[in-house]
Amino acid sequence: MSLVFLSLALAALWINLLGAGLLAMRWVGDYAIARATGVLAICLGCFCLEHFVGLGAHLRILPLTLGISIYLIWRHRALVRSNLALEAVFAAGFFYCLLWRYSFPDIDFTEDKMPNFGLIESYMRGVRLPPPDLWLSGFPANCYYSFQHYAAALLGRLIGVGPGVSYHLAYCTMVGFFTLLAGSAVARFCPWRPGRWLVVLSLLLGGCGLAVVGHFLVHEAYIIDLVRFLGGSIVHNELTPLGRQVADWMATKGVEPRDLPMEPFSYFLTKGDFHPPLAGFLLLAFAAALIAALEAGTTGPRRSLYHALLAATMPVAFISNAWIVPLQCLLVVGWFVYCFVRGERRCWRPAAVGVAAAIALAFPFLLEFTQQPIGDNAAISATARPDHTPLVGWLLVFWPVVGILLLGFATRERRSLSLYLGSVWVLALVGSECWYNHDLYGGPWARFNSTLKWWQWIYAGIVLTSGAVNLGSRSRLCRYGTVLLLLPGLGFAYDLGRQYRGVPRVSIGQLSGARWIERDVVIRDMITELRSRPDGITLESGLIMANSQSPAVSLFADKQSYLGWPWLEEAWRGSFLEVSERFANLTALYDGKLADPVDWLVHNHVRYVLWLPQDNTDRNARFAPLREQIKSRYYWHHMYGNDGDFAIGFFERLDGPLAP
Repeated sequence: MSLVFLSLALAALWINLLGAGLLAMRWVGDYAIARATGVLAICLGCFCLEHFVGLGAHLRILPLTLGISIYLIWRHRALVRSNLALEAVFAAGFFYCLLWRYSFPDIDFTEDKMPNFGLIESYMRGVRLPPPDLWLSGFPANCYYSFQHYAAALLGRLIGVGPGVSYHLAYCTMVGFFTLLAGSAVARFCPWRPGRWLVVLSLLLGGCGLAVVGHFLVHEAYIIDLVRFLGGSIVHNELTPLGRQVADWMATKGVEPRDLPMEPFSYFLTKGDFHPPLAGFLLLAFAAALIAALEAGTTGPRRSLYHALLAATMPVAFISNAWIVPLQCLLVVGWFVYCFVRGERRCWRPAAVGVAAAIALAFPFLLEFTQQPIGDNAAISATARPDHTPLVGWLLVFWPVVGILLLGFATRERRSLSLYLGSVWVLALVGSECWYNHDLYGGPWARFNSTLKWWQWIYAGIVLTSGAVNLGSRSRLCRYGTVLLLLPGLGFAYDLGRQYRGVPRVSIGQLSGARWIERDVVIRDMITELRSRPDGITLESGLIMANSQSPAVSLFADKQSYLGWPWLEEAWRGSFLEVSERFANLTALYDGKLADPVDWLVHNHVRYVLWLPQDNTDRNARFAPLREQIKSRYYWHHMYGNDGDFAIGFFERLDGPLAP
């Protein structure tokens, strides 16, 4: 990608983000909180509006928003100049994330990158919401908490970049805001400057307790071993003698080891998966910044506004990352209980207004989303005895933050605040152990998603709040004890650096995300060809009940797939029978076993049928029969090969008279 283009996109993005923040300053007051509130308010407002009328794929208002933003920046230049340190904090998070995204931009079939990209692409069409589901034609994309993806698409539609660039720039923007809000919260909790940087760096670069001790448990520990020792690594053969001893301590006779992964924010940031936990981390930092400002003594109407904004994070969490709603509610409701105990009786009124306003803006989405079967996968269940975390393993993960909480309970300074924060985090830790979300997984993976989503959020929350308060204490025991607990975790930065150096940067700079599949020049040309053609439902072979490369060509060509990953659509739509039927019929078509393929294709409004390299099995024995069967309604576009024993191309439906 041209660095000139990227520089222009970054400049347009930054100016607009800063303009939105300065617009909110009139009411919000605090610079960091205003920067986030302005963007959040605009995204929520547009999200609500577009459920009534689509604003189009290209907003074409960039000159207007740039002009307004530049005017606001010039008018408030003294304010911006006085807050350059906070802008630098935002830039640190943004460009650190951009370093990873620019170096490893592939949006491939690892993790949930492709479905997250598909959601952004769906929203970028600018139609009235909910948009069509790009992975299940004929159905709306209303079965996932996707506000984060809408915001990313809105960013791309505003500054005029494609879905891949939107994916990566939105990723960096969210990390930038997380860093800005975390820095703002820490600055209020901790006047000691080295302590501030220790907390922020612990979030961006530090690991959990296993990031330290994992090197003594696994030979040549890779980054995945350090963050998922309670996941797959515990049964590996690379354990050291100490690691084998620890594994024996954690083992229960006759019980298969449970898969209990924990990915700290620093690791999650590097993976490149634009997944809802990003929004969860951002809302955590937003709540922490608001709590810090309120604790610092904000008064008058602004205090009421901050209480309203804090309460509004709960409904926003539901449409952004439903997994962390119980934890976000615990943190926020806990704050209002804390205020009530201290004698602040009127804080509930602005809180109710904040919740009502957020629900009103999210209501059109909630009306659709809450009727979807994905809600059936949200049953909170008590953890059975075999599924509990072994005590040794739990301590290996959480020993730094357990120490931070103990120091917080022991200090006499800011005692009430420390007790509130400590109580919230103890309840969160106990709750995440005693209960879990009983989703589609079972057996050794029953708590897989719950620990993966909850532990990382709780760990970051303890470091960000209790850790910062401890470091701001005048008690040397509390301050330097917290330093000793956090410093070893920064050794994870070495492992992150080793990861960065060790992974080949073969797609560096290709922010469209498609470089991994477009290395095949024929596939690249096919994607370009399809992208230029009219919209239509597309078939692509190779689907399995797991992550797969299919349907990447359709996705990057901005075409709607007849069926994406079947297992994911079943998870989102509650074992929808239509998914399994489509899977069977699509497979039968490519295997030459589907009766009346032309009637089936026309009935399902299929416009394109792709024939890719993986379809050329047995000297391409299936190609000629299929071509013969559908040639009356589907024209063959040759891309490569001899159309005999090897062929690459696609069939396109003829909408005019039948072909001879």
